[in-house]
Amino acid sequence: MNISYEWKITALKQAPTLDGLSNVITHVNFEYKGTDADSGESAVFNGACPVGEPDAESFTALGDLTEAEVIAWAQANHPVDNMDEVIEDKISKKITPTNVEVTGDDVSWLAAEEPEADPAE
Repeated sequence: MNISYEWKITALKQAPTLDGLSNVITHVNFEYKGTDADSGESAVFNGACPVGEPDAESFTALGDLTEAEVIAWAQANHPVDNMDEVIEDKISKKITPTNVEVTGDDVSWLAAEEPEADPAE
């Protein structure tokens, strides 16, 4: 498979004040999406992680944060190895399903559900 990955921040949590700083991000919720270039199939891993204690020297105000900075926090706190495996497995199962329902169209002897009789008839 030839999978490319992308991060998207879906939610943030904050502490109004923490260690003398205001509006400190404490948790990041994210979507980590993988798309297989060969098949076009994609899968998503939704996750969340805490953000470390704020550092007054390098603190960035909430209004000045960029998505790239927050993604970097999520990447630092949530290694991708397991997420990549989960996404690859999901895509693989989409490409080659292993539990597809067999119907009466597939084999004539498979009983179809009988419609319930209308009691008014």
